[in-house]
Amino acid sequence: MGCVTEYRIMGAREEYLKVTKETDGGYSVLITRTEAGYKEEQSEFLPRALFETCLRTRYLVPSGDRVTA
Repeated sequence: MGCVTEYRIMGAREEYLKVTKETDGGYSVLITRTEAGYKEEQSEFLPRALFETCLRTRYLVPSGDRVTA
C-alpha cells in the first residue's frame, strides 16, 4: 500500500477515507463526510480486493492528488 493512509472518495460530496489498520484480509478505515456544515464519521472494514479495485478505478485517490475531470 505504501505510506499513503488518507484518500479522497470521488463523488459529489466531500468524503475522505483514512486507513487505520491493515490486516491480511483487508483494511479497517474511517470514512469522514463533510456536508452542509456538519461532519460525519463512520468506521468500516474493506476487503483487500475491494480496496485495490477502488484504487485501480480511481474511486479512491491519495488526498494530496489533484483530480481533473
